[in-house]
Parts: sequence; structure tokens; C-alpha cells
Amino acid sequence: MIRLLAALLLFASASGIADDQALSSDLREPAFAAAQEALARANDSTAHLLAPDSYSDGADAYRRAEATFRQGGKLARLEGYLQRAEAAFLRAAQYAQRNRDVLEAAFAARVDAKAAGAEEHAAKLWREAEEAFFGAATRLESDRRESADKYRERAEQAFREAELAAIEVSLLAGTEAAIAAAREVDADRRAPRAFAEAVRMLEEARQALAADRYDTDRPRSLASDALHQARQARYTAAMWQAVDDDDVTFEDALGVWEQELRNVAGLLDLVVAFDDGPGAAGATISDTLVELQLRKGQLESQVSEQSRHVLLLQEEVDRLQAELGGQSRAKERLQAELARQQRLKDRVRKVEAMFTAEEAQVMRIEDRLVLRLVALNFASGKATIAKSHEPLLAKLIEALELFPETPIIVEGHTDAYGADLTNLDLSNRRAQAVVQYLLEGSPLSPALLSAVGYGESKPVANNETQEGRRKNRRIDVVLYPSW
Repeated sequence: MIRLLAALLLFASASGIADDQALSSDLREPAFAAAQEALARANDSTAHLLAPDSYSDGADAYRRAEATFRQGGKLARLEGYLQRAEAAFLRAAQYAQRNRDVLEAAFAARVDAKAAGAEEHAAKLWREAEEAFFGAATRLESDRRESADKYRERAEQAFREAELAAIEVSLLAGTEAAIAAAREVDADRRAPRAFAEAVRMLEEARQALAADRYDTDRPRSLASDALHQARQARYTAAMWQAVDDDDVTFEDALGVWEQELRNVAGLLDLVVAFDDGPGAAGATISDTLVELQLRKGQLESQVSEQSRHVLLLQEEVDRLQAELGGQSRAKERLQAELARQQRLKDRVRKVEAMFTAEEAQVMRIEDRLVLRLVALNFASGKATIAKSHEPLLAKLIEALELFPETPIIVEGHTDAYGADLTNLDLSNRRAQAVVQYLLEGSPLSPALLSAVGYGESKPVANNETQEGRRKNRRIDVVLYPSW
């Protein structure tokens, strides 16, 4: 730095500029180069956080140098400020590298808290954490390690608390507001069950976040359910108030719900009555929807079969057109293939007849036959097959024996509750348990039978509803027959 400024001074003198005159603007870059390089090193090492005192010294000297340059101050003064800035930035970078190891956990907590939005959603905790972190870093700069450790621990804890508070705000604030709004209209008294359930689920969501703040699927789902319960409680309380105030009659209030059910029934071409309340109407609609779902699955299987049939026929037509004189052999091949297809179709129908809708769904999807074991439910977090499932698995073995020499994959799936890796491991263990049961209870070949766990990655229903999560917790037995 001294040699550089001496050269600049010589250049300035040779150009007729006195020592106390302003340094010309085209000399700013070489004059500031060393300090700027030191500043870049300090920034790269996050020295403004890890060595704040030294970094502040460097920044102050750098600003003074810039002011001196703009105002045409003396070259000697500029030189002094730039030397101070360069030395302070280099010192800050050195301290930052040393302090990083000591402050690593607190620094990681700060990164997580910032990513969670703690600056906005948990401002007070964030400021407390920042102050503690600053105290730890400055004490490390002055080699007061014991005192720095106390501030470091305080900073890490405060950042983690700020992170959790921010996550809670982002996930739970809307639900808290809905519960507060319900309480304002006396929902805790007029709709006590829905209101109490909303409060309970909100608290459960908080506990789940406290146990594992990085698995937000379950807390988010609980908060969503709590939100709906709170809104329902508020609606019920408001309706009660309207009846009390004679704004509507009780009959009118019931009529709103009855009309909505009639509207749904109308879309299904049904006529429903409310002679004994909503039970019979709801059952009629539910039974019709179940029938439609089953029919939908059957139609999808039929479409898949017909598509393959059409493709097969087209291939044979093309082949026949290309073969001059091979018509009879092609016809024989076509007839043999169609016969094989019919045999496979008969087997699929036989498999469909083995299971009730409550036991399993039988689906033909492209080149696969999928047996979705609806009734095979495992205990939470477990992969043990219960005694009650043996009749279902006996039917499964009987169905699989209709497809000898066919590769079979047992797929395990979970809902979105729990950590991703935990769900992946659980789904794999459940699939392995089914495979082991099949191998022990049937002549199936181990070479054709395998297991795979997909965790929560392949949902078939909405994970935000209880029924959807139930459907996603499943075992699919997938066959690859030679159609």
C-alpha cells in the first residue's frame, strides 16, 4: 500500500498536482484496490457477523477514505484511512475464519431462523438472538472465550425459539384467528364440541411442531382441520344467535342443510326425503357414490383392455397387409393371441370376484394388474401383519396362483404424516412383511416376488383429509402378466 501510494504521489507531482490537491478521479481504482480486495475477503468470510468489531473498524476507515477522496483531501490522510481499512478487513477475515468453528451451531440456527421468517414473524426473539450472537462474536475477537460461550449458547437457543415461533405463526396464525373469532360470538358455549375440537387440534399441532419443527405435514394438516372446526363453530353460533334474535326460524336453519343435500342428490338423479332426519338421505347418496366409484374403476379397466385389443388388432392388420401369402399363419397367430387375451380376461374377472369392495380393489392399469388391499391396515408405526388379516392374504395367495411365472411387486405406501425418511423406511418394512408372509404361505417363487417402499411419494388421495390419508396408507400388489 505504501509503495503504491508513493508511486501515485510521484505520478501526481509529475502531472503538476500538489500534495495537498485532490487526487484525480482516474486514480481512484488503483488507490482503493488493496482495501477493496481486503473488503471482499471479509465479506466472503461473513466477517460482518463473525467478527463485527474488526469489520466495523474497517468499514469506518473505508468510508472516511471515500469522503477524503470526494472532498479532495490530502493524499497522506487518504493513505492513512486506506491502510487502516485494509488492515481491519484482513483482521476481520482472519477472526471470522477462527470464530466460525466456535459459532457454527449458533450460526446454523440463525440461518434456519431467517429462512423461517423470524425477522418478520418473531421480531423480538430475533433481536434478542442477534444481540447475543453479536456479544459472542465480539468477545471472541477479544479472546474472552468463556464469556463468549455464554452468549453463544444464549444466541443459539434464542434463534431456535425464534425459528419455532416463526413456523408457528406461518402455520397456525390463521387458525388462531379463526378460534378467536369463534370465541367472540360465544362459540365455546353455543358450539362447544366443534370449538373444543378446534382448540384441541391446534394444541396438538403446536406439540407436533415442538417435537419436530422440520416435519410440518402433520401440524399443517391438524391446523387445517382445526381451522374448519373453528369456522363451523362460528357458523353454528351465529345461526343460533340468529334463531334467538328471531331473524330466522329453526326450521329455516335446518332447511338450508336439507336443500344442499337435495342439490347433491339431484346431480346424482336421486330423490331424497328427510322423514327421520338426514340419515337416510345421506346413506342413499353415499351408496350411489360408492357404486359410481366401483363402476368408474371397472370402466377404466375395460377401456384399458379395449385399447390393448384395438392395438393388437391393428398390429395384426398391418402384419397381414405386409405378408403376401402368410395370411393363414397370421390368422392363426391372431386367433391364438385373442384366445390368450380372453383367458387372461377371465382370470382377472375371477380375481375381481374373490374380493369384496371393502377388501380390495382390482384394477387393470396399462400393462399391470393392481390389487389394492384396502382392508390390510397396519398399526401406527408398525409393520406386523395381524391375525385378522390372514383370510384376506389367503385370498391374495389364491389370486396370485392364477398367474404363474408372473413377476409380482408388493408396494408399500404411507400418508404424508411423519418425516419423509421415516415413512420411506416404514413403507418398505410393511411391503417386506407382506412378501415374507406370501413366501411362507404359498409356493410362489422368490425370484418373481419382490418388495419396494415408496413412502409418501405416490398418494392416490388428498393428504389433507382423514379419509384421503387412510387411502394413501396402503399395500398395492402389482402383477406384470404377459397380456
